[in-house]
Amino acid sequence: MPSYFRHIVHFLLVAMMLMSITSCARWREAKVVVVEADGLLAKGVIMKDTAALAEVIRTLEPYGRLFAREDLVKAYYLLGRNMDDYYHDFSTAADYYIEADRLKTKDPILRGRINSCMGFLCKQDSCFEEALAFYLRSSYVFKESGNEWYYAHNLLNVAERYIYLNEFAKVDSVLQEAAMYCIDSVDYASLMDLYGFSLFRQQQYDSALTYLLSVKDYPRNVEAKCFNYMKIMHCYECLNQLIETASYAQYVISHSANPAYRSNAYFYLMANAKLQNDINNLSVYSHAREDEDRKLQHISEAYAQSAVKLKIYLHNPHPYRNLYILIFGGGIALLLLVALVYALHKRWRNTLECQDKERQNRRELFERKLFDHSVHFMCSDIWEDTNHLREKANNYCDNIFYRLEDTFHLREHEIMICLMVLMNFSRDKIVAYLHVLPNTISKSKSKIAKQLGTTSGDLREFLVDFMLS
Repeated sequence: MPSYFRHIVHFLLVAMMLMSITSCARWREAKVVVVEADGLLAKGVIMKDTAALAEVIRTLEPYGRLFAREDLVKAYYLLGRNMDDYYHDFSTAADYYIEADRLKTKDPILRGRINSCMGFLCKQDSCFEEALAFYLRSSYVFKESGNEWYYAHNLLNVAERYIYLNEFAKVDSVLQEAAMYCIDSVDYASLMDLYGFSLFRQQQYDSALTYLLSVKDYPRNVEAKCFNYMKIMHCYECLNQLIETASYAQYVISHSANPAYRSNAYFYLMANAKLQNDINNLSVYSHAREDEDRKLQHISEAYAQSAVKLKIYLHNPHPYRNLYILIFGGGIALLLLVALVYALHKRWRNTLECQDKERQNRRELFERKLFDHSVHFMCSDIWEDTNHLREKANNYCDNIFYRLEDTFHLREHEIMICLMVLMNFSRDKIVAYLHVLPNTISKSKSKIAKQLGTTSGDLREFLVDFMLS
């Protein structure tokens, strides 16, 4: 091997080793970021470093789909949560959730949380059927995982969707199942909220109010408490007891960050101001409600974009599957076609080889036959007795006279020259047997070859092929 070629090979090997080491280092760094973000999530904190999570995805794609699928799923999910919770870019969050779900993680808890997030985005745009579908998918994987806490909480989400869809028989069934797992006070309060909400939707306001008031002072997060207070205010409104809503409305305005809750709370404060003829507060509450409605409109538009993507994904989770199937099927068909053409070509070649071999064997037999019978034509007397020559030639050489006469209409003298050519007689021998000049033999051969459609040099080959045909 030349020295310069060895240097090139060594350079390429070193370059490949360096690239592998660099890639492994980047993958390790990506895994460290995922582990850190996952640890924060376990504490209820979402990693705010969007750039780091995006870099993880860039590092792991596309080979991570084969070799680091679980890390890639977590990166997509965490980035979706980042966009959802901190940046309120719900459309982009939906894209990341969809990518995470398409990767089909083996972790049922993670897959359930991904579907729960997608259900939440649909719920915020009032797409209750789509939200229910995602929550039902979450329930299935949570149940399979054996994690009762996640399963119970997801059942509450499913029940809430059934309430909005007015399927109250299913609500009771789901809530009864959830009750078997709801063991702490927070879970119990959420369960009572949903029982009360279900009764409210069925216009059983007194019973609904009883359930809702029974857990209004339970310790839980602010938004859950505000949800309870909103339903209490709705019940008081339907019972024509608007004066009772004021304290609840003040609490919601002071504590909730949800524009929908705040807008409704201002509505009840406006109603109380009207009852008390408080024009100043009525104007203040009216303007405040308009501000909340504008915020709500802006958020609703953002949620609407994400909901559209999730609807499409729910009904067509693999939009390019048919194209992939077509390409794969076309590839298989092409391979089969190539294999068929190759098989036919090979069969044709084998047939040709067999035919060539058979023709060669026949040619060898014919040549041997000519050689064996040439002794009968070595006497000059036989060439002078035309009838005897014809009889022997037709007998020993496969009716050569008849065939050349019928096919090419050669004369007797020309057939005699053809017979001598077949038997490889030399020019001198032909001249001696036929008593002609050498030039005459050459001219006769050229004339015969022209009549047969060949050349003088190929005359014998042509005659052999003709006799074997």
